[in-house]
Amino acid sequence: MNCPDHELAAIEELHRQDREAALKGDVETLLSLFTDDGIVIPSEGEIIKGKDALRKMLLQDQEMMKDLTLVDYRQDFEEIEICGDLAIEWGFYRGEYLSGKKGEKITGSGKLMRILKRDTVGSWKVHRAIWTVEP
Repeated sequence: MNCPDHELAAIEELHRQDREAALKGDVETLLSLFTDDGIVIPSEGEIIKGKDALRKMLLQDQEMMKDLTLVDYRQDFEEIEICGDLAIEWGFYRGEYLSGKKGEKITGSGKLMRILKRDTVGSWKVHRAIWTVEP
């Protein structure tokens, strides 16, 4: 990882907040982790541009997954490289869900790449994100 320790700590804080918000299903905190002009390129569907569209996507995802409880979520980044006020990170994600109807565990995983942007107070936000979904 090509990061000074203090920058890596700030990016790890973003990762921690992301994980906690995902586990709680906290849409507003997840939104706060994006820049105002954030863009998401999901593995399927339309490109999502801006916080209003991101909120809509997150709420739709939450509705689709209402019978599942996220019990574990992790992102394992293989590389983080800082380029001024931008950082590039890529790696893998994995989520484990518990089905409310059947009580069985369901896993989801894939690859992801994100461009982060440092805000005016030095925190890192997700600026661009793209991911795959493993079959």
